[in-house]
Amino acid sequence: MEDKKFWNAVSYEVVIAAGLIVWFLTGRALDLQGWSSAWNAMDYSMGTGSRLLIGSIYRLFYGEYLDYTVAYKYVAVGTMLTILVLAIVLGRMIRLAVAKNDQIRHAVFGAVALYLVAPFSIAYVWNDQNLGRLDVYMLLVALLALFVGLTIKNTYVKCVCYTVLGVVGLAIHQGFAFLYYPIVFSVMVYDVFEENRVHAGRFAAAFVSGLINVAVAVYFQFFSSIHFDSAKELVTFLEGRTNLTISEYALDIEYFLKMDYQLKEITPQFYKYDAPIRHALLVLLLLLPVLVWCFQIYRDVFGWQKKSNVKWYASPYFYMLLSQLCFVPMFVIHTDWGRHFAPLFAMQIFMFLFYAAKGEPAMVYACENMCGRMKKHPWIFVVSILWIAKLDSFGARDFLKQATYLFDFLQRGFLSTESDWKRRAEPEIAVLPFTF
Repeated sequence: MEDKKFWNAVSYEVVIAAGLIVWFLTGRALDLQGWSSAWNAMDYSMGTGSRLLIGSIYRLFYGEYLDYTVAYKYVAVGTMLTILVLAIVLGRMIRLAVAKNDQIRHAVFGAVALYLVAPFSIAYVWNDQNLGRLDVYMLLVALLALFVGLTIKNTYVKCVCYTVLGVVGLAIHQGFAFLYYPIVFSVMVYDVFEENRVHAGRFAAAFVSGLINVAVAVYFQFFSSIHFDSAKELVTFLEGRTNLTISEYALDIEYFLKMDYQLKEITPQFYKYDAPIRHALLVLLLLLPVLVWCFQIYRDVFGWQKKSNVKWYASPYFYMLLSQLCFVPMFVIHTDWGRHFAPLFAMQIFMFLFYAAKGEPAMVYACENMCGRMKKHPWIFVVSILWIAKLDSFGARDFLKQATYLFDFLQRGFLSTESDWKRRAEPEIAVLPFTF
C-alpha cells in the first residue's frame, strides 16, 4: 500500500523524466554548437560581461584547462538537470490542476502531451543548432520560477525568489529579459491580481522586483565589460584555456562592436537573403493546430471574464499577454528566430497549466470547454498531436526543418539546380549567423 502511494505521488514526474532523458541520450547532437561554445570557458576573472555565470560555475570543477569532452559532459549534466526540474514542474501542475477539478483532466494531459512532442519542447536545446547554447539554463531558471509559484505560499518571499531568479537568468544571458523573463513576470502577476483584483502590497513588491531586473538587464547589455582590448586578444587567451571551437566573430559582436553594426550590417542582410517573414508564416501554418487551441483557450478565458465583469486592468491575463511584447525586439533585430519561437510557444502551455494548477476560474472554465471539444471530436485532437509530433524541434537561424523544405518546394519545385543551391549558400558565407 505504501509503495502504491509513493508511486502515485511521483508517477507523472518519473514517466516524463525517464522519457525525456532517453530522448536526450538517443537523439542529442554529437557536437556542441560552435558559435557560442566560447562562453563555456569564460568566467568572471575575465570581467563583468554578460554570459559569464555558467562558465564561472564550470570553472569550479575543471581547473585551468577545459577539454572539449569535459565541456560536453557539463552541458549534458546541465541538460538532464533541466529535464528533471521540468518533469517535477509538469508533474506538480498536473496533480494540482486535477485535484482542484477532475473534469479538466483531459485538457491538462493534452496540454502536457502537446508540449512534450512539439517543436518548442525542451528537445530544441539539444539539436545540432542549439546544443551547448545557454538557452537550456535560461529555461531552467524559468522552470524554477514556476516551481516557486506552485510551492511557496508567502507572496513576498515569492517576489524575492523571482527577483533573484531574474538576476541569475540575466547573468546567464542578457537575452533572458526578452525570451524567458515574460514567464517569470506572468507567474508573479498572478499573485498581484489574484481573484481579479489589485493587491496593493503585492503590487509594490512586484514593481520593485521588476525595477531591479530591468536595472540588471540594462547593466549587462550596456555597461558590463571584459578585460580585453580586442576579440583577437580574447581568442588568443581562450585558445590557451580550451580546445573548444572559438568564434572570434561572435565574441567581437558581443563585446567589442556596437549595436549599430548589428542594425546596419547583419539584420538587413538577414531580411534580404533569408526571407524570415515568409519562413515564419510557413512555421505558423505548420503549427496551425497549436494556434487554434491557444485561440480557443484565450477566447474562453476572456469570455468568462467579460461575463463576470472583470476589469481589464485587474486581469492577470492582460499582463501575461502584454509581457509577450518582450519577444518583438528579438524578432525585429536578431536572426535566430527558431530560438525565439520555442520560448514564445512554450510560454503559452506553461501559463495555461500554471493557471489551471492554481484553480483560476477563467482558466478552469476554458479547460472544461476544451475537454468538451476533445470528447466531441477526439480524432481531431489525436491527428493534430500526431501531426505536431512529426515536426522537428526548432533550430536557430534555420527555424524549422519542415518549413525550410516547404519554402524550397514553393520557390523551386521538387528539383533544384546545383547553381540554385550554391546561390542559396552565398548569403550564409557573406553573413555569418548572429546570436543575441
